[in-house]
Amino acid sequence: MRPKLIRNTTLQWTIIGLIAAVVVLSMFPPDFNVTRKGANYAVHTMFACLFMGLFFLTIRQPRLMFTSFIGCSILCLFLKNASNNTLSHPQKTIEEVFDISQFNASAFHENVHASIKSILEDNADVISVHEISPDWGRELKKELKSAYPYHTIVYRMEDFLGIGIFSKKPFSMVDTFYHMDIPNLAVDISNGLDEISLVSSFVYPEISSNDNKKVKAHFQTVKNYVKELGKPVITVGDYNQVQWSTHLQDLKKTCMLNDSRRYQFFDNPTDHIFFSQHFNCVDFQIISNRFTSHLGVKGSYQINRNFVNAEKIIK
Repeated sequence: MRPKLIRNTTLQWTIIGLIAAVVVLSMFPPDFNVTRKGANYAVHTMFACLFMGLFFLTIRQPRLMFTSFIGCSILCLFLKNASNNTLSHPQKTIEEVFDISQFNASAFHENVHASIKSILEDNADVISVHEISPDWGRELKKELKSAYPYHTIVYRMEDFLGIGIFSKKPFSMVDTFYHMDIPNLAVDISNGLDEISLVSSFVYPEISSNDNKKVKAHFQTVKNYVKELGKPVITVGDYNQVQWSTHLQDLKKTCMLNDSRRYQFFDNPTDHIFFSQHFNCVDFQIISNRFTSHLGVKGSYQINRNFVNAEKIIK
C-alpha cells in the first residue's frame, strides 16, 4: 500500500525537512520558552521517529523511512552522550564508599514521618535537601540529629525556602555563595585521607522566556565557583533541567564533571548528581516509598586512585 499523497515529492521533502528541524531543535533549542520546553521531550521525539520509520517501512516509502530512522539514531546518540556513557557502573574496590542523597522537601507532601523514615533508611553519608521551610528545617534537625549530627541550612529571604546539608561526618569548611538572593551551599567533608567538596544548588524553573537569562546566569555562578575549587567535587542539585539541557551540558563540560545517571526515559527527572574525575560512581538509584515513586536520588562514590595518583605526578 503506497498512499498517493505521500508519493508526492514536494510533500516528502517537506516531511523530511520537518523531521530534521524537530531533531535539531530537540538537541540545540534556541533561547525561546517554546523551543526549550519542546526540547524537554527529546526522548518522546526519538521514539516518535522510530515509530514513523516503521510506519513508512510498512507503506514502502524508503526516503521517509531512512530519514525517520536516522533522526531516531541521532537523538539516541545525543541522549546517551548527555548521560553517563558507561554501559555499567564500575566495580566496587576496597576504597571507602561515600553515599550522597538529594531530596526536595516539596516531594514529602503531607507524608512527613514516612519521608523522614525513608531518608533514615536510605542511610547515606551526606544528605542534601532543597526547598526547606523554617518549620521543615526545625523538624529535620530534630528527627535527623542522632544519625546526622552535623548540619547547615541557609534560607532565601524572599520566600524563606532554603537548602540544607546533613552529614554523619563533620564539616571542615562551610561556605554560602549567592546568585542574586538565591543561596548555594558548599561544604568540605573528610573521607579518610581525602577531602571531598560538596556543592548543593537549587535553580528556579523556567516559567517564561525571561527566566532563561536568570537561569543561565545562575548556572554561570555555579560554574565559576566549582571551577575555582580545584579539588575533588560532587555537585548535587534540583536544577529543574532535564539531563540533556544545554545548561547542564555546559556545566558538565566547563567543570569537567560526569553524570551519575546513566539514562532516563519518559519521567524526565530534574534532580542530578555530577562528580569530578577524582571519583568513580559505583551506583545510582532513585529513592521511593509507598507514597511517591520519586522521593529523591542517591549516588555511591569511591575515590578514583588512578586519576588522583596521575594528577599528583603531573603536579
